[in-house]
Amino acid sequence: MTKTRKSTTLLAASLLTAFIFTVASLAIAAQGNARALSRAASSPWSLYPSGSPEPAAASPFIHSKPQPAPPFPILLNNAVERYVNAYLDQPTTLEAAFQRSRPFLPRMVEILERRGVPPDFVYLAFAESLFTKRGLGPWQFDRATARRFDLHINHWIDERRDPILSTKAAAEYLAQLHDEADKDWRVAVVAWNLGPGVLDRYWILEGNANYRKFVNRLPERTRQLLQRFMAVAFIAHNAPAYGINVNYSDSVKYRSRRVRGGTSLLTIARKYHTTVSELRSLNPAILRDRVPPYARAYPVRLPLGRRQALEQRADAGARGVRSSEF
Repeated sequence: MTKTRKSTTLLAASLLTAFIFTVASLAIAAQGNARALSRAASSPWSLYPSGSPEPAAASPFIHSKPQPAPPFPILLNNAVERYVNAYLDQPTTLEAAFQRSRPFLPRMVEILERRGVPPDFVYLAFAESLFTKRGLGPWQFDRATARRFDLHINHWIDERRDPILSTKAAAEYLAQLHDEADKDWRVAVVAWNLGPGVLDRYWILEGNANYRKFVNRLPERTRQLLQRFMAVAFIAHNAPAYGINVNYSDSVKYRSRRVRGGTSLLTIARKYHTTVSELRSLNPAILRDRVPPYARAYPVRLPLGRRQALEQRADAGARGVRSSEF
């Protein structure tokens, strides 16, 4: 009997100690996360205006009752948290994607906003492709969809690979899906991934009234796209806290010049004092060693030096116009 009481006492003491240790660990972790997010709020990402919403001071990952995270109404839950952790475990992968986007991303955001698409949708391109400029490009359009939105694909060029031109198509498509989904951006992303036909199933399930039933029937790849999308957006908004460099204030500037069809990239590089490598980086839609020979004149992006970039910005400001659309 005495041994039994002693064993029971020891077990209770052990459980109490474990409970106290767990509570203390969670408290420390919460304080650390709050400090990290507080640093992020004091050093906002330069792409967004100073009036952008600041991240919460406590952990946004709600495990028992997920809640929407503005400005995009998708849930910050433990599934999204797993993707955040996966990206942060290998930060060079995401940083390389941000680096590839530097010449283009501010302009891409302008295009989305002009079409009424929330600017955070630019991270859908990262979730789709980690911002590759090869293959199917940042937005991963198939041929049929690309041609439907006037992206040219042939032996000489593939405009799906061009971040600016493909973003114009993406903005148009997302806005269209948003309208067809009764102004619900969540459903628009699902239709983006699965095709517009999924909207019929959405309405059969009585739309927003049964949104949870609709989501529960989605394939795993669609859920994963949504989770990657929100994870990249969350990291970008809190980049300083995680030591991720996504500063676009000193990104490569460029101008557009129309050149005669069939002109080689080497000739263009020599004429404008640049390199073929830089031309390919700024013009990923060009597949060959020259611009399309069938074009009477073809627009090519050329890198600007710092002095030229400042002069162009001043000139554009004086005339009240934007830089080149291409």
